[in-house]
Amino acid sequence: MKDMKTIIMHRELCEQRDKEFLALYHPTLDAMLQQGMTESKARRAAAKFTIANGHPHYHVNHERAYRCVCHLLADEEKRGNGARSYRTEEQIGLAESGLRRKMWYEITDHVRQLMTTGMSVERAIDHVLEHCRASRFFISPATALTKICTKARTRALR
Repeated sequence: MKDMKTIIMHRELCEQRDKEFLALYHPTLDAMLQQGMTESKARRAAAKFTIANGHPHYHVNHERAYRCVCHLLADEEKRGNGARSYRTEEQIGLAESGLRRKMWYEITDHVRQLMTTGMSVERAIDHVLEHCRASRFFISPATALTKICTKARTRALR
């Protein structure tokens, strides 16, 4: 069970991600509305565009990143040596969401590149979380729209 400090940190990271998303979303939405799109169509299009083209920071907890990256690196090393790994991605600690898994693999790739320069795993993770940008926002359009517009109905998101 998560302690209160972890829950608060997770909420703060989500709030930072949402602010970063909104800072890119609103100008995109305005541009699409100026092109004459209906509001609902413009919202969906702006959310999809922002998700795919935004380059946010990785808003993840350092401890969780360390745990997931180390598991992925160890798993890759086993496979490289010809050993079989019987751990599932859930046992490694990766999320069920395919988008979140892609994010962990992307973070691991950045860390691996930094480690080739002689950086330790801990310092590489710190550097990636502090200075590197993600290739996209790792959220779905439906999640983005419900965070942006809390009055949006599920039916309107399809």
